[in-house]
Amino acid sequence: MDITGRTAIITGGGEGLGRATVQRFAEAGASGIVIADIKTDEAQAAAKQVMAEHDVQAIAVTTDVSDPAQVNEMVQTAADRLGRIDILVSNAGICPLTEWDDVTLENWNQILDINLTGMLLCTRAAIKHMRTQGDGRIVYVSSPAAYVGSVIAHVGYGVSKAGVLALMKSVAKKFAAEGIRANAIAPGPIDTPMGRTFSAQYWEATQEKTVLKRHATATEIADSILYLASDRSSYVTGEVLFIDGGWNLT
Repeated sequence: MDITGRTAIITGGGEGLGRATVQRFAEAGASGIVIADIKTDEAQAAAKQVMAEHDVQAIAVTTDVSDPAQVNEMVQTAADRLGRIDILVSNAGICPLTEWDDVTLENWNQILDINLTGMLLCTRAAIKHMRTQGDGRIVYVSSPAAYVGSVIAHVGYGVSKAGVLALMKSVAKKFAAEGIRANAIAPGPIDTPMGRTFSAQYWEATQEKTVLKRHATATEIADSILYLASDRSSYVTGEVLFIDGGWNLT
């Protein structure tokens, strides 16, 4: 899969799945990548590493995706410094473990602001440039929780990930005629820093629930994002790709 000469924004690109996606895009020939992350040090480290290993311009931009001003500034930086925006990977999100009795309006809104509204804000800002170009690819990171609800996470997590799929389908229908494709992935358990925040009991249980009896590596999931961002998926839009090790079979 090849994206030679294309540019990308990857939110939450400083660690975990986002960082693996930065790496895969660079390996596939991307000419420029904006690594947008609220964690400045992680974003800068990712940019430094990928530029040392590949011929790519990587730009770390500290971004809170729930803040419209920060999102607009990040996207404008991408357009100004990279010349165009070909790909948006909307990946940034949180997954707090919160019991039902501890759910408050404040922590509910925080999850929706980051996981769902953040994706709307990034889409709205980036798609202006894609429409001018007459071309673009957007990949949203959702979750099987969109279908089955939150398991141990805050109830708002599953709700936010279901909303992401509705957003993706709306974008796919609205902008297909303008050369813009939108798709989503629903990854199962991944061996990432976020995944490692869960309890050992849950970690083992999620592994056993997959028919492959293991967690995915971040690179395996990043490969699916690369597919949806590449020309190999040129006839795919409005779809959800499950990469869950057979989680949905059990």
